[in-house]
Amino acid sequence: MALTINGNGTLSGENVTSALQLNATANLVVNGQGYSPTLTLTDGATISWDTDLGQVATVTLGGNRTINYPSNLESGSFYALEIIQGTGGQTLSWNTAFKFTGAVAPTLSTAAGAKDYITFRSDGTNLYEQGRSIGVA
Repeated sequence: MALTINGNGTLSGENVTSALQLNATANLVVNGQGYSPTLTLTDGATISWDTDLGQVATVTLGGNRTINYPSNLESGSFYALEIIQGTGGQTLSWNTAFKFTGAVAPTLSTAAGAKDYITFRSDGTNLYEQGRSIGVA
């Protein structure tokens, strides 16, 4: 569904009246769920994440990798990354924009197929860790 917020604050698009509205104080109200579909990042020696394409992303590591500076960060936005081990034992090096609790990046799970989840909040320049779930699967 395409949605447009017009300059006068009105909304237009397919089925927009049942999905979204602006209340009297111009806050956006979502009737139902609001979400960012999971974006699959391309595995490679360096991994890029354009956050305009999705705030929730997944990547399956095929080797030891480095994640680049994410493009199009928005201050106040939350981002989530799922990291899946391919054959197992892969590592991930992080761009300096990623800031971790205690200034220490997480040690990823090592089993083949293991899943690790890390969430971040952005100030528009950096991503600050908000939580991690290591070894979920």
